[in-house]
Amino acid sequence: EAWSIESKVEIRSPASTRPWQHVLEPISGYLNLATHLDSNKNINGESFNFGPRSDYSHNVKKLINDLRKTWNIEKHQAYAITDDIKFHEASLLKLNCDKALFYLKWLPTLNYEQLINFTGNWYYEFYKKRDNMLQVTVDQIRDYVNIAKSNNIPWTH
Repeated sequence: EAWSIESKVEIRSPASTRPWQHVLEPISGYLNLATHLDSNKNINGESFNFGPRSDYSHNVKKLINDLRKTWNIEKHQAYAITDDIKFHEASLLKLNCDKALFYLKWLPTLNYEQLINFTGNWYYEFYKKRDNMLQVTVDQIRDYVNIAKSNNIPWTH
């Protein structure tokens, strides 16, 4: 929201690394899991992580710098580092999605650049253009499925 009012995003821990992903990734994982529950009773009640590939984990500063480009914001105007940290934050977070790959053959669809574009563009449309967000979202879902098909992701078969 900060960029929509031409303000800097405040970040607490610019060097902290997180497993960034677009919201469609875990949704595709949950839908994939749902299709497997009927045919494989052994996974009923099991927990699964649906996350990005490990090489998509970048620090907060890189993510902000990459997202700002979709908004055409200059680097010096993109963020301000705050020392207002009220709780301990881990410097590295990762998800292990091996179980989802093994049992469900689930893989993330978007590469890092695509997830940045999908996310940055959706929020830009929402805050700056105020377009028909239902149509923007439907278009992104269609694009996501097309990318999955072109990458031969198993759930598209």
